[in-house]
Amino acid sequence: MKKLIALTLSVTMILSLSACGGKKEQIPSNNASNNASNNASNNGDNTGKTYSIDIGHGGAESTAQQVGCLALKDYLENNSNGVFTVNVYPSNSVGSDDELCQMVQNGNIAMCLANSVILNYVPDAAIYDLFMRFNNIDDVKAKYTEDENFLAVMREKYAKANFYLGGFSVHGFRQTTANKPIYSPEDLKGLTFRVMQNDLHIQGWQCMGATPTPFAFNELYTALQQGTVDAQENPIELIYSQKFYEQQKYITLTNHLQQTQQWLVNLDFYNGLSDENKAILDAGIAAATEAATNYALENEASWTKEIEDYGCTVVDLTDAQREVFREAVAPEWDAVQKRVSTDVWDAYVD
Repeated sequence: MKKLIALTLSVTMILSLSACGGKKEQIPSNNASNNASNNASNNGDNTGKTYSIDIGHGGAESTAQQVGCLALKDYLENNSNGVFTVNVYPSNSVGSDDELCQMVQNGNIAMCLANSVILNYVPDAAIYDLFMRFNNIDDVKAKYTEDENFLAVMREKYAKANFYLGGFSVHGFRQTTANKPIYSPEDLKGLTFRVMQNDLHIQGWQCMGATPTPFAFNELYTALQQGTVDAQENPIELIYSQKFYEQQKYITLTNHLQQTQQWLVNLDFYNGLSDENKAILDAGIAAATEAATNYALENEASWTKEIEDYGCTVVDLTDAQREVFREAVAPEWDAVQKRVSTDVWDAYVD
C-alpha cells in the first residue's frame, strides 16, 4: 500500500515540479530532475513559473520536524508572490527515511528531512557520529547553524550525491535511559543496550562499556517493556513522545551525540531556480530550521518535567564525568577521522 501511495504521489510530485505559467496545470515529464535542468536556462530571470514543493519527513505531526516544515510552507507561500507552494508529508507517509532520500536524490520529490540514513549517500556524514564532541547545546548550534565554513564544506559533499544541503535544525542531545543512573563507563558494563544500526554508534557504545544491540526503533518500547534490552539512547523529544520513560527509571544526560536534521533539496531542482527564487527558498529553509530548533529546545524543559513528574529520575553529569566518557571513546574518534575527508574533519573539530 505504501509503495502504491509513494508511486502515486511521485507521479503527482513529478508533474507539480514542472514549471508552468499562470495556472497550475500539471504537465507530464520524466522526473523532477529533468524539469529542474530544463529550467536552469532561465536562471536569473522571472518568467512567471511556479513550483509546488513536496517535502517528506519521518516525524509525527506533533514534532519539531513538522513545526519546521509548516514554517517553510508559511514563509514560501507568503513571500514568493505565488511562485512556491508547499505540501508537507509527515510520519513517513510516502516512504521510509531511506526511501525519502532516494526520492529526493532521483528528483521524484523536491525535499526531505534526513537523519543518519544519509550515510548511505554521503560517506562524509559520518562526521556527525563523533561521540562526545560538544560540551553544551550552544556549541552545537554554533557549529550547525552559524558556521558557514562547515556548511560550505558539507554542501560540496552532498552535491556529489545530487543533494543541495539547505541547512540543519538542532533538536538537542541524545541521552541515555536505563533502570539505574549512568555516572561512568563502568555503570554501562553488562547492560544490553539498544542502538541504531550504525557501526560507529556500535563502536562508541562498546568503547563506553555497554553491549550494543541494534534493532528497529518501532520495536524499542516493547523490548524495554519485556526486558529484552536494559537501556537505550534517544533525544528527550523521542523519550517523551514514545513514552520510553514508562519503562525506564532513570534518564542520564550523557549528551553523547547531538540530534540534528538535515534539510535536503534535489540539486537539479535547486540549480534550475532563478537566483531570486534560490534566495527565497534559502530564506524559507532558514526560517524552517530556526522554527524547528526553537520548538525542540524550548519544549525540552517541559518534556523533561513531565517525565520527572511521572516518576523517572533525571540525572545530570558534571563536566569531569563527561570527560571520562570522552576519553573512553577515543578509538571511535580515530575511526571517524579515517572515514571522512580531511577538510570535513578540520571544519568540524576546529
